[in-house]
Amino acid sequence: MKLPSNSDLIKGIRNHDSSILEHVYKTHYPIIEGYITHNQGSREQARDIFQDAMIIVYKRIKSNELELTCKFGTYLYAICKNIWMQERKKYLQRTQKLRQQPLEVNDPGPADDPLLQNHLTDLFNKHFDALSKDCQKILSMYFNNFSVEDIRAAMNYKDLHHTADRKYRCKKSLINRIVNDPLFKRLKDELR
Repeated sequence: MKLPSNSDLIKGIRNHDSSILEHVYKTHYPIIEGYITHNQGSREQARDIFQDAMIIVYKRIKSNELELTCKFGTYLYAICKNIWMQERKKYLQRTQKLRQQPLEVNDPGPADDPLLQNHLTDLFNKHFDALSKDCQKILSMYFNNFSVEDIRAAMNYKDLHHTADRKYRCKKSLINRIVNDPLFKRLKDELR
């Protein structure tokens, strides 16, 4: 069986050709999953990254912005790798922000304790990961100083008011989850 060329793949994706889409998934997804799981990601995250990359590819094809100078698989892999690196960077920034919060409010003594910092990071991650996927995406963008308009566009919401409201509710939900966790109360006492 002849493998589809770059132009066959582009045409198939543009036309939602199920055999081409199935070929792309079967051929390239295992490579992406292997890369992400090997680099501290989960299979679920790999699926999300792959889907996001396919949306990017589709949008570029539809707007005639895609001109391949390499194999399609190489291009798709590069997009997935870039998305994953951005996700990892956001994750590290989230944990860094969490680490900075006690330092801003309290004396530096107990806040410098690495064990305490690990507990705070774990607490934040536990409650962040319990949020809906939409809230996680919204807050990740918010933590990375995306504007409400950028968040609206990325989430495909119709208006800014709805976007701002969703951001507020997600943030409030995260704060409430953390503040109401018994571990948070113990850690807060340790910081005093």
